[in-house]
Amino acid sequence: MTRKSAAVTVGAVALASLGIYAAAQDDDNDYAGVCVDQATQTRISDDRCDDHHSAGFHGGHGWYFVPRGVAAPAIGSRISGGSFAAPPSSRSWGTGFRSEGGVVTRGGFSGHGFSVGG
Repeated sequence: MTRKSAAVTVGAVALASLGIYAAAQDDDNDYAGVCVDQATQTRISDDRCDDHHSAGFHGGHGWYFVPRGVAAPAIGSRISGGSFAAPPSSRSWGTGFRSEGGVVTRGGFSGHGFSVGG
């Protein structure tokens, strides 16, 4: 192996490690934020809510916060087990929870994590 290929290999491994670390950090949320249609009270694609990162409805849809340990609904299913009120300021929430729903645990997020209140 040449010095150049060894350096490229080491660099690629370092970048991959950083990506895995960053993904793990985003997955460590206390609540899953799932996007909900206000009229039907059903979960819709998170893309519909990505323009705002706070509680409340905007254009007929808004975030619904499901705590860790509770089942989040699949897209198209009615909501239950969570709240439209933002989580406490000491908690974090993340978007991109798996579209098929399931119990909120560490992991399962593909979107962004947010701190509440700072």
